[in-house]
Amino acid sequence: MKEKMRINTGIENLDEKIEGGIPQFSSVLLVGPPGSGKTTFCNQFIYKGLEQNEAAIYILFNAPPDEVKRSMEKFGWRIEGKIIVFIDVYSWQVGGIEKDTYIINNPADLNEFNIKISQAIKELQDKNLKRCCIDAISTLYLYVPKDLCAKFSSVLFAKLKSSKLTSLSTVEKDVIEAKDMATLEALTDGTIELGFDPMAYTQRLMWIRRLKDTKPPLEAIRFTITDKGLVVEK
Repeated sequence: MKEKMRINTGIENLDEKIEGGIPQFSSVLLVGPPGSGKTTFCNQFIYKGLEQNEAAIYILFNAPPDEVKRSMEKFGWRIEGKIIVFIDVYSWQVGGIEKDTYIINNPADLNEFNIKISQAIKELQDKNLKRCCIDAISTLYLYVPKDLCAKFSSVLFAKLKSSKLTSLSTVEKDVIEAKDMATLEALTDGTIELGFDPMAYTQRLMWIRRLKDTKPPLEAIRFTITDKGLVVEK
């Protein structure tokens, strides 16, 4: 049997626990409460690809691109000169347009959204495009009826997979209902949950709930956020 190709996460000691990384062309959900490390996980994943001369697409619902860039720079992850396109679903609220950015003027306009994603993929398809992050896909449920969210998500994940992208999509825990979460899980290839130890709230934990073609660890994985980003305990 041909060995499944893996995409490294960029997170120290994590890939060793998931058979070398995330299965190539998979769509994985990152679930957790605010402050659990989901966005930092995405930033780290994106930067690892850029560092390896890959191109990336970053879809932002909860912050403008300049804020994400500043956050990345705090960890030493400078993306100037790297090949990345942002799809900005935030700045329509506050104004302002940046270079290398596609602006979504109305989050409820799923046709516009689909067109901009297709344009971004076409722009980068000959530039070693391999990674995409969506932060946070659960925000879409604030603007669009649930049934349309499910249909759009199905089309989106299929588009990313057919374009040979490996993607991470964050979900704010408890923002969407259990049945909607179940739908998202049915459409994707894995779920990684981030959170805190209820007995010691300063201790961060990660659970690999499911991951395609991977035998994940059953126990919680301890991690910290340092000046290098997320670091998993050995």
